[in-house]
Amino acid sequence: MSQKTRPKGTPSMARDFRPLPWQAAPWADTRGTLVLAGTAGTGKSSLAYEKIHAFCLRFPGALAIVLRKYAESLKNSVIPQLEQICGEEVAHAPSKSRFEYPNGSVIVYGGMKDDKQRQKLRSVSNLTSGADIALMEEANAFTREDFDELSGRMRGQAAPWCQIILCTNPDAERHWINQTFIRPAASGKLRKVGVYQPTIEDNPTLRPDYIARLDGLTGVMRERLRYGRWVNADGAVYGESWDPSKHVIAPFPIPPDWRRIRATDFGYVNPRVVLWIALDHDGRMFVYRQTYQTKQKASDSGKEIIRLSGSERIAKTICDHDADERAELEACGIRTTAAIKDVSRGIQLVEDRLQNGRLFVFRGCLVKEDQELRKAYKPCSLEEEFEVYQWARRPDGSVSKEEPEKKNDHALDALRYAVMSEDRDRAPPPAAGFVAAFAELNATYEHEGSSRI
Repeated sequence: MSQKTRPKGTPSMARDFRPLPWQAAPWADTRGTLVLAGTAGTGKSSLAYEKIHAFCLRFPGALAIVLRKYAESLKNSVIPQLEQICGEEVAHAPSKSRFEYPNGSVIVYGGMKDDKQRQKLRSVSNLTSGADIALMEEANAFTREDFDELSGRMRGQAAPWCQIILCTNPDAERHWINQTFIRPAASGKLRKVGVYQPTIEDNPTLRPDYIARLDGLTGVMRERLRYGRWVNADGAVYGESWDPSKHVIAPFPIPPDWRRIRATDFGYVNPRVVLWIALDHDGRMFVYRQTYQTKQKASDSGKEIIRLSGSERIAKTICDHDADERAELEACGIRTTAAIKDVSRGIQLVEDRLQNGRLFVFRGCLVKEDQELRKAYKPCSLEEEFEVYQWARRPDGSVSKEEPEKKNDHALDALRYAVMSEDRDRAPPPAAGFVAAFAELNATYEHEGSSRI
């Protein structure tokens, strides 16, 4: 794409930004890390973008970095926001993934999904010796390692101070942002980090229908997005077994002699999910690729499955029972196997694998993030479903561990199909415990960083 040139000249503040009362303090905060972690709709992102723009205007030659976990998400979120804020005095160069200021300042945008996106970030160069200010948008999608890598780039000298801004809605109680910043700040143990947690009451410009939308949320999403609480799902199905710090691992090259299978859960209005899973010689499962898309036809999904699988040898594709959907996949050349849909037994088998170090998910294996789901505050991946998948409740409101709720279960259904296809008739492995199993995994496959979230 060719460079889009805008009129150049000495820039002034392109917008008359008038901060909300709560925004004044973080606007002036120059500490090295700034955490904006309140409820939805409070103006966290707009503050972050305005601050970065003002920084680039004030300090010539500044290098700013704006990130989403998935670079593919930028075109519907970060880029339009920056185009609106930067004004006509700043040139957007899409081919370089950057906004260029007349005074030599630059905003570079990108992702950290995989090594390719990370390498693009590492190769960024400018007038300064490193980045001066950075934004991690939707920061709860990033890992601690992502944050640490970005921190290592904050060596800029364009201004008297450098800063990383983490902009996020609340997530699980054990999330690294909560454990590293939110909880220590609440106890007064954090002084070099600015932590701000606005609520919707702090933004008087919100429309009543938007507030009503947040009020209409239920369960853990209501607690997080309406009230700004870092909480786990009450009655989470896998609450005692799923731990992203252990089960989400760095990707590594899959040996050619490992078995590979696929599992899919059909959908259209609800997400259509496909999981690619590799099994090592001991039967441990590694989810190494996933698609999670709404409004995708079976025929289009079939074509995508063929394209993404490439030359991989897939032993079987386990799927839902819908005959028409299966026929469309078969027409694409994908032989299907009907899933065993014993929900209770399937959940037990998935939990056994989680507890015994026999199920892992490659970090960043989602092919593309569904922006409509993100805007609707719904899960966008297998990992996110693990956090919010809940048991149904009895009429009195108590949790019943007999049947899960039929929502936030699309990727987990596909995973359950895969696990049932492998484990239903097999004797369970010795319950050596997760620590021992994980140590064995590291000893067997010495891939650098593979045991890190």
